[in-house]
Amino acid sequence: MARNNHQESETARAGVRDATDRAEDVVQTGIAAARRVAEEFGRVLGVGGQNENLTRQASQNLEAITETGSVLIRGFQDVSREWLDLMQERLRRNAEGMTKLAQCRTLPDFAAVQSDLARDNLNQIIDLTRRVAEKSMQVAEEAAKTITAETGKSAGRFPRAA
Repeated sequence: MARNNHQESETARAGVRDATDRAEDVVQTGIAAARRVAEEFGRVLGVGGQNENLTRQASQNLEAITETGSVLIRGFQDVSREWLDLMQERLRRNAEGMTKLAQCRTLPDFAAVQSDLARDNLNQIIDLTRRVAEKSMQVAEEAAKTITAETGKSAGRFPRAA
């Protein structure tokens, strides 16, 4: 049973990694396409003076979006890992709980074990919710810092068009 749980957990982890890789590929493809569009606009409008600066600024803004997207994807991976770890731990504890329930010889023993399992489940859900919220806040703060730092760099180099 533990082997099946481990195998299911590894399969789930592989699925999350695959989904994250695909999401990152989509983001990178979108950024590359947006870069090409910005370069094409710059070429069509004439690359020189202010247009060149605007094209460069658009490119740097796309880099900021890319960096922030990477931060968010890593955060998604971390949160997914938390959920997968919880599921693996829940499966293990539920198997142990079923064994304890099967060993009960009296109704009061059965009720005590069952209430312990319910309390344990609730405590674990509360702990997971707290960990996921903390991780989400860390990711949001890191993403905000990244986008602010990257856009601040480009804003300092290029004045806004009137």
